[in-house]
Amino acid sequence: MASRTHGKDSDFSFNGVALESDLRRIEQTVSAPVANIPSFADAWQNFLSGKKNVRTVIEGVYNPSASQLDTTLFARVGLAAVSTIFDPTGTGPAAGAPEYQCTASGLTGVLIDSIEIEIPVGAEGRITATLQHSGSTSRAVA
Repeated sequence: MASRTHGKDSDFSFNGVALESDLRRIEQTVSAPVANIPSFADAWQNFLSGKKNVRTVIEGVYNPSASQLDTTLFARVGLAAVSTIFDPTGTGPAAGAPEYQCTASGLTGVLIDSIEIEIPVGAEGRITATLQHSGSTSRAVA
């Protein structure tokens, strides 16, 4: 029986800083917009795929006195793209264990789209960052 990936082993680095010990959730979305391109002679709709779009959302406990999360992310708002590595299994790229990497080079890499800090009454604070990938995000397996 195949094993399942559990989030407790995931690794995530942002600009060379390992953040996984401060994170509670990593969500990566890959999409490609689809354009409708039929002509008058077509009997059915036709579609054309757009360019790939990759976004990553990371969420952790807001603890500015003990966590690198707030300091690392806030320092990069509005600055040039950086590199990220998302390793869902924590074992590095291998067969059946992909690693997603976005490398910063010129205008490509990862930019911070937004940071949200939430401090609810009677519960732990949370920090959430939405990261927009620019350029290629590779999926390595070995």
